[in-house]
Amino acid sequence: MHVSSFSKRKLLQESWDVLHLHWPTENIVGRKYVRDVIPRLLIFWTMLKVARFKKTKIFWTAHNIEPHEQKHPLLERVFWRVFLPNVDGIICMSQTGKQELFRHHPETQSIPIFTIPHGHYRGAYPDEMTEDEARTALGLPSDDFVAVFLGQIRAYKGVERLIRCFIEAQITNAKLIVAGSAADDVARDITKVSEANSNVRLFLEFVNQNDIQKYLRAADLVILPYTQILNSGSAILALSFDRPILVPACGTLIELGEIVGPNWVRLYHGELDPDIIRAAVGWVKTRQIQNNAHAPLSALDWDRIAQLTIRAFS
Repeated sequence: MHVSSFSKRKLLQESWDVLHLHWPTENIVGRKYVRDVIPRLLIFWTMLKVARFKKTKIFWTAHNIEPHEQKHPLLERVFWRVFLPNVDGIICMSQTGKQELFRHHPETQSIPIFTIPHGHYRGAYPDEMTEDEARTALGLPSDDFVAVFLGQIRAYKGVERLIRCFIEAQITNAKLIVAGSAADDVARDITKVSEANSNVRLFLEFVNQNDIQKYLRAADLVILPYTQILNSGSAILALSFDRPILVPACGTLIELGEIVGPNWVRLYHGELDPDIIRAAVGWVKTRQIQNNAHAPLSALDWDRIAQLTIRAFS
């Protein structure tokens, strides 16, 4: 298949077999102001009708079923009424995603659904640093236990609670690194929680692709304490760097644990607490695994995903 980035000009002037959409709600109704949403919604509706007129199939990969942060509930309802009747196929990344889709949008049961997992990130980012080099770059002792949260920091990701629980856990010779960009109010809250504790280090800025290795290679454990989640690219990114993860037992993370195995994915139920963190640290220190072992991610290989995607489009 020939793949090209979308543009309105291409849709109007050229002939395409498939229009494949990602994150449509975030791009259309995820804007702050209604005045920005309404024209986008009109343009999106027109784009769908042009694609239908030109007999271009419309596919949607359902990364999320609903936006994490609902800004315009009424306009979101309008969006779904405009969007779903025009969709020819939906790609869900797990059986959990498919069930959530049917729960939120029962009308999609009449649309062909294809289950295709989220691919891994091996080879997508520079990965040349050793653990010692990464820790030196971050000013961390080589023999400390290092837990890391990496990714864009938003309220639903539970970072403030993670910091509180980590401090309360009082783990000897342990550090928590939080790295990623954050909105001003979120950054203010987590800075206030952590400012009196030297075992918590904050890097509240966008992490460029060259620095991802620095945080993940320094980590003994990656903790992603989402309060709500369906799919997590951050979890797969950590596993792509062969770092074990601590994540809630929700969304596709349960299925990810089944794919990769209990030596790499530790699930917890309910809210994160200090006991869960202490137990996870003990798990990392005692798990039976060889040095330099690789997380088994063959099920998330991109060649396999490509074949499944082509089959769905066909």
